[in-house]
Amino acid sequence: MEDHWLSRHVEGFNLDSYHLGMIYAFAEIVGSGVKPLALSPPLTREEYDRLKAPIRLVADKYGLHILVDEDFLITKLFNPAFTDGKVVVHLAKDTSTLDRYKALKELKARKSREGKLAEVEEEIAVGLGLLLGYDHETIVDLLKNPRF
Repeated sequence: MEDHWLSRHVEGFNLDSYHLGMIYAFAEIVGSGVKPLALSPPLTREEYDRLKAPIRLVADKYGLHILVDEDFLITKLFNPAFTDGKVVVHLAKDTSTLDRYKALKELKARKSREGKLAEVEEEIAVGLGLLLGYDHETIVDLLKNPRF
């Protein structure tokens, strides 16, 4: 299991429990309608394999749909190294939210093939930010100062 920075500060720290706690909290937020889409922490394939059954239980508890993403959409909002080679589980109340995420990925792939990615890169980032429930100010700040 991967070392986590908190493990140096919390006796008995368990990374799987930490990840599930984050997923549970985000599931409650999405299930309550506060956010349209939430993301799990980036997980290694091994972590995901260990946690997929409890993640499904949490999603079912809140009536959420899951998308398991092994190639997370890279935008100007987040440092791509954060999700590179990792599994990110998306939690959404409506499948249309997951469809909108997939459409952003398809748009990026198409524009990238056409050599026109620069034309839509900010639009894609804003679209992802809106799906995550971020307000305009937060999106603008993330475009200037990506997280992670």
